[in-house]
Amino acid sequence: MRINSNQSSRSKARSGVYVGGIGAGGFEARPDGKYYTNHIFNDWLTDKQLDMLFLYEHKKQTYVLSLDEHVIPGRVIKGVKSIKYTGEFPKVKLSFPGLPVEIEFMSFFIPGDVKNSSLPSFMCRVKGQGKLCMLFSSDSFCDAQAENQFSFLKSDKGEIQLYSPKGKVFFDEKEFTGLNTMVSRNKIPGKPFNKSKYKGQYYAGAYFEGNINNEIIVTWHYPDFKDWDDSNMGHYYSNYFSSAKEVMDYVIKNKQMLKNKTEKFYNSIFKSKLPQYLKESYAEQFSCFVKQSWLTKDKKFGVWEGSCCCCGLQTTDVAYYGSWLYVNLFPELEKSAIRLTAGFQRKEDGWIAHYFPGTFNRIDEYRRKDMNMQFCLMVYRNYYLWKDKEFLREMYPSLKKALLGVYGLDTDGDLLPDISGPDQTFDAWDWKGASAYLSGLWLATLRVGMEAGKIMGDDELSNKCKQDFETVKTNMIKKLWNGKHFILWNDGKIKDEASLLDALSGDWFCVLSGLGHILPESMIESHLKICLKQNRKKMDSGYMKEYSTPGEKGWCYINGGYKDNKKVCFQQYEPWTGIEFAFAVHLYIMGMKKEALRVIKDVEDRKASCGMSWNHIECGGDYFRPMVIGALYELMTGRLK
Repeated sequence: MRINSNQSSRSKARSGVYVGGIGAGGFEARPDGKYYTNHIFNDWLTDKQLDMLFLYEHKKQTYVLSLDEHVIPGRVIKGVKSIKYTGEFPKVKLSFPGLPVEIEFMSFFIPGDVKNSSLPSFMCRVKGQGKLCMLFSSDSFCDAQAENQFSFLKSDKGEIQLYSPKGKVFFDEKEFTGLNTMVSRNKIPGKPFNKSKYKGQYYAGAYFEGNINNEIIVTWHYPDFKDWDDSNMGHYYSNYFSSAKEVMDYVIKNKQMLKNKTEKFYNSIFKSKLPQYLKESYAEQFSCFVKQSWLTKDKKFGVWEGSCCCCGLQTTDVAYYGSWLYVNLFPELEKSAIRLTAGFQRKEDGWIAHYFPGTFNRIDEYRRKDMNMQFCLMVYRNYYLWKDKEFLREMYPSLKKALLGVYGLDTDGDLLPDISGPDQTFDAWDWKGASAYLSGLWLATLRVGMEAGKIMGDDELSNKCKQDFETVKTNMIKKLWNGKHFILWNDGKIKDEASLLDALSGDWFCVLSGLGHILPESMIESHLKICLKQNRKKMDSGYMKEYSTPGEKGWCYINGGYKDNKKVCFQQYEPWTGIEFAFAVHLYIMGMKKEALRVIKDVEDRKASCGMSWNHIECGGDYFRPMVIGALYELMTGRLK
């Protein structure tokens, strides 16, 4: 994604590429030249800015390389007029029209390599002519030290190390001494290379002049990572490193390998022949993935539902979608997450929990109707994609118990799960009786039970699921098919004729899990075509306020469409990008490839219009569900069949 940002277009700078490691913390580099959502110091509850500055001297004028000026006592450091921003995870580049200087950040991201993708480190390359200074601050009062090409800041909470093989590496006091010195005397700050005499607020820095083409590596080590219950979880990186220096030594020693493998991942996306908007949409979700992930010292893993504080971690109905981004790239992480969910299954009835509320030590008690089915589908998908029979054997008791628990949701004897409110993923939208969404999930779950039971030698379950599959399919069509599409719900007395965008979610999930279609393809195709007709709308800023962003324009695909275009509730008449992307997956599977790509382009254009390409909002920002785009990308590249 390329953005030209200036003072009159600040709305383009509402989100940016995340720089850091999986579960290790980092920051968001935005098109305004500032650094947000700082998680380096384990503060995940607030959207704090990172105190990092780039000062640049050109023609005897000192600039801070951001759109905003930097104000300190008695001084104002001028900002730049505009920034050219290229955000392509795991890299992000900023250049500054009229100034011969550019900055590029790289996160280390290597599919299949959890250790090297969760490093508490990033690399920064600076290029240009003139005088350039990078300043990077600790979180609190600290000791400082500099020697050779290293600068080191250590507080009570942790430590930071900065290294550059060229130029001058130093530390200096924040604000008063260093910045004032540079601005007033045209002199770059820099203490002698020795240890600080007292604890204070310091910058670690690197200074370059002349023809600049240099690297800066920053590492950190903040091991006391606590959950919302104040229990110390630690970071996964602490298994390998006991200090920022050890991280730095490792990165320097393995720098070429880390860069080469990260570049290979980058090139696999951005050098491919796929449409640019698809490549960007896919890469943008990796930025959210890294930002939203927790990875503890004992390798417990989960992705926040939204904004690193919304709802919880590893929300089952949302992971059902979002986990498609990483299930093939990081099987270890998905295995950890699904085991956590299985570990808290209720023994009495097989109930699968909703999420982990800011801790992996307990669950919330919100009972939902879709969770058991989505859990079963994820377990079987993982087995199928990984060809891991031992994993299926391990998870089979939980899968079976969850499947059998769904039978209790049928209240009228037709084997379809019944609902009497908003207790499914559309959790503010009342449904009644049999619904297309839950019935489709149940049909898919029975298909999983047929196959998993056969593989595990459980003929009794396999045969039961096979028999009930036919009954459920017959009754689903009888109750919910209106001749053109599957309706939203039917309680036997009244019906809701809405066309739900992802009503047949269980079908595409089964296809991608090697189980084929679960309903007649002619019906599936007809349903999707009705959704294209009834659910595609122009953004309506007067009504679509819950999940939209000011300035968001273009086409969207609302969750529920009606022939008469009526509005029932906000969840019905607004778009969720994760559901839009899932719709695109289903379209692509059904051969409607042009329509599938149009959905992706519509969403990408819409989010770009309001500066939210890297932050899709549903229940909280940086939402987990849109990561389902990984399924479409892998379909189009042949990784999924």
